Amino acid sequence: MIAIAAALIEVALIAVQRRRTPSGAPKETSWSHVAAALAAGVVGWLLIGRPETAWDDLWLPVFFGVILGTEAARAAHVLSGKEWAGWATACGSGAASANWLLATPLPFM
Repeated sequence: MIAIAAALIEVALIAVQRRRTPSGAPKETSWSHVAAALAAGVVGWLLIGRPETAWDDLWLPVFFGVILGTEAARAAHVLSGKEWAGWATACGSGAASANWLLATPLPFM
C-alpha cells in the first residue's frame, strides 16, 4: 500500500512538472539523486525486516524507487526551486519502494 501510494504521488508530481515546464527545458539526470534513492531503498529494506528478495520481484523497487524516484526528485526540485525538495523526494521514494518486496500490503504486520 505504501509503495503504491508513493508511486502514484511520483507520477502526479512528474505530470505536473511536465505540464508547467516548456518542452524545451533540459532534462538532466542527477546521479546523486539516483544514488540517494538507491541507498534509501536499501535502508528501507533493512528497516522493514529484510524480507527475502525474489529476483523476479526486484525490478519493482528498482523501477519505482530509483528510476521513477529520480525523475520525481528532479520534478520536485524544478517545481519548488529548492534543492532539499529533490533530496527528500529521492529518499522518500527509495525507502517506500522497499515495500514492493513484502508479502503483505503493510509493513510491520
